[in-house]
Amino acid sequence: MLDAAVDRARPVRIQIVEDERIVALDLRSGLEQLGYEVVGIAASEPEALRLATRTVPDLVLMDIHLDRGSDGISAARQLRELLSVPVIFLSAYGEPETLQRAAQAAPYGYLLKPFELRELNATVRMAMVRRAEERKTEAAERRLRLALESARLAVLELPEQSAWSDPSDPVEPSNPMAQSTPSNRAAQADQADQADQADQEDRALPQTLASVADPSEAPTQPAGLDVLKIRGGAGRSTPPRSRTLRWTGHESVPELSTLTRSNALADLREGLDARGRDALDALLQVGTPMDLTCGWRGLDEPVTRCLEIHARHFEREGVVMGMVRDVSERVERENRLRQAAVAFNATDEAILFLDADQRVLGCNSAFAHLTGWTEPDVLGHRPEEFLFCRRQGDASLDPAQHPWQGEVTCRRRDGSSFPALQHFAAVMDDEGQASHHVLSFADISEIRQAQHELRHQALHDALTGLGNRLMLQQVLQGWTGRPLALLFMDLDGFKTINDTLGHDAGDDLLRQIASRLGSQLRRDDVAVRLGGDEFVILLPQVVQVDMALAIARKLLAAVAHPVRLELHALPDSARTVVVTASIGVALCPGHVDSPQMLLRAADAAMYQAKARGRCRAVAFESSMADVASHRLQMEQGLRTALAHHELSLVWQPVVDLRDGRIVGAEVLLRWRHPALGDVSPACFIPVAEDMGLIAPIGAWVLDQAVAQAAAWRSAGLPDLRVAVNVSVRQFEQDDVPALVADTLRRHGLPAPWLELELTESLIAQAASTGPALQRLRELGVRLALDDFGTGFSSLAQLTALPMDRLKIDRSFMQALSQGGSAQAVVRSIVALAGGLNLGITAEGVETAEQRDWLLSLGDMDAQGWLFHKPVAAEALASMLVR
Repeated sequence: MLDAAVDRARPVRIQIVEDERIVALDLRSGLEQLGYEVVGIAASEPEALRLATRTVPDLVLMDIHLDRGSDGISAARQLRELLSVPVIFLSAYGEPETLQRAAQAAPYGYLLKPFELRELNATVRMAMVRRAEERKTEAAERRLRLALESARLAVLELPEQSAWSDPSDPVEPSNPMAQSTPSNRAAQADQADQADQADQEDRALPQTLASVADPSEAPTQPAGLDVLKIRGGAGRSTPPRSRTLRWTGHESVPELSTLTRSNALADLREGLDARGRDALDALLQVGTPMDLTCGWRGLDEPVTRCLEIHARHFEREGVVMGMVRDVSERVERENRLRQAAVAFNATDEAILFLDADQRVLGCNSAFAHLTGWTEPDVLGHRPEEFLFCRRQGDASLDPAQHPWQGEVTCRRRDGSSFPALQHFAAVMDDEGQASHHVLSFADISEIRQAQHELRHQALHDALTGLGNRLMLQQVLQGWTGRPLALLFMDLDGFKTINDTLGHDAGDDLLRQIASRLGSQLRRDDVAVRLGGDEFVILLPQVVQVDMALAIARKLLAAVAHPVRLELHALPDSARTVVVTASIGVALCPGHVDSPQMLLRAADAAMYQAKARGRCRAVAFESSMADVASHRLQMEQGLRTALAHHELSLVWQPVVDLRDGRIVGAEVLLRWRHPALGDVSPACFIPVAEDMGLIAPIGAWVLDQAVAQAAAWRSAGLPDLRVAVNVSVRQFEQDDVPALVADTLRRHGLPAPWLELELTESLIAQAASTGPALQRLRELGVRLALDDFGTGFSSLAQLTALPMDRLKIDRSFMQALSQGGSAQAVVRSIVALAGGLNLGITAEGVETAEQRDWLLSLGDMDAQGWLFHKPVAAEALASMLVR
């Protein structure tokens, strides 16, 4: 029996670890006499580990006290952990402390020196028998672990209550072969038999796991087995929080990794949902079997996982065993199936289930409601036999296995039809073949009606009912080369009516004008409202300019008739209004080569109609395109002029007429366009005002001028009055006083050395600009009225505003040589300035005669080419140094 347990194919390979060389050689001789193979001898712990790693012996005979202070017990423990090699201790020491330490390595025997050869032989043979049995157990555990891994099961245990003993209690020797002496070997044999019997009972458990008091004293178990074993059974009084779970096998079930980190029974219980907690309590308290699927969520888990748990209390063994599987995916699939079933019957879409031959297997209630066909009516029939209204060219169901979608016409049971959007898809089996089909469709009658309405709304103006810009684009893009005339019409004075009478009145006026336009056009003509008070009329088959102008004049006459507004909230005297229009006319071909250019050409002609007095129609001319193109270039260029550093400043010195000394300088803005070259301020500044760009440009000019003046002052140059022009639009768009105050503060320039030049149009708006001018005056900034005498400001407004200086416009200087009224106006301006205690500057002085005549009127400043041309900042600095 024992011989059968030992492998007869080869002798047992034994490694000796003994630091006394003579003892080791004697032991080797004895072992070889008994038929064993000695693979080597080691004298220290490191040497023993290296030798065992290289030779992998079947057994190691280990002395406890080794050479150079090495510890045989430590070496034995490492051999068991790393190589699973059984160890028998050979030692002359048998005191309890040594035995207790030796037991921690779980040896297969313990022989006290000296011992007889037959004792050694018996111990070795019993150790090999034990190891052979352990290998069977390990193989069974391995097969169980593989089975559990295949089933994705985790098994857990709650160790018996004795496992919670105080770790400070002394540990008794666990090896039945400990302290083998001639006087007590019989007792050792009885202990060994009892230990073998207990070991066999543990192996008889279904999980084939031996229950031991301390896991560190148990033989190493293979990783990957997960079993819950609750020893002590149901009804025990151990508090739940003190009962520790033992998990095995979780390495092979990663989806349960979070669960298996729960080491306390209380943690497991708290994570379960209500059904799970009740079932676990019933299992532990009265032994009720636990078979259910429940939810579990750990403290750090973002989602709840679904667990399938099966657990039993085995009264005879005193054990509760439990197996756990993560079934979250299965539960999710089941939930989706239930949801799909609800959706199948609740959806408004008609659904037919078809077999592989596309015969009806079933339908939902929506199908019966939508078509009037009941399920018994259609079972076994193909949809083509009863559902579709076939027309030539209609698509049919694709017999292929790929999804198909399209619009079809379906027939109801009563013979009526409706448009439907159909989906047809195949259900594939494991072999990639279509085993079933799903056909679904929805009535899209309302969608088609809504699309028609949306298309109408997309192409028509909501206020007037005329076409909109999108319709205009579609008509122009669909041009086929036929003659086409385009009239661009803009109402004259509409803004005044809209601002005065209100937007409701403006809307009513636009509606009535649109109605008049429609009444004057032919059936093929298209009227479009671009937006605001702009309209476009497309006239197909008009090839002559005279014909287009005649239609335009007819439209002008229709627009010019008085309009009675249908707004009862207005007084009766205000309900009748009159507006006119300006129309630009362009033809394709004729004026332009493509319909896309028509709108631009007619727009340019319309601006010419405005410029020529309004209430007229003007045909496009090629010169208008040049003007429009030039303005467009300026508009586009101004948008990037600041960012591209195309703007610059020059300085026009201002001198004292008496001695020619420079007392100030006016900042002048220059723009060098990359394509247009140097652009005159008289051209681009009005465009900048129209575009709303004058505010950022004016702020940049102010910043640059103040910064330069402050730099000159810091360099020790003579103080200089710096004049900066400010547009009326800047007062409308910006808080000019705040801007000026911030600029002066940042650059450190005293306010009295900054002079802002304002136009008479600003003075005319004294009611709105007066407070801003007063704030500027309080800052200490000087204010000058530029181009005085050319505008419409009144003397009353002039005396009410905080002005410091008047500037005589250059037009008066140019007219001085003619004598008469120009000289009289200049004398009046000088006298007015003297009476109001205002300084005076004459602009555009270019001749000595003009200078001498001005000196005859009194002291004043002047600027002009007679003294200095506009120069760069560096040149002006040089002048100041001289």
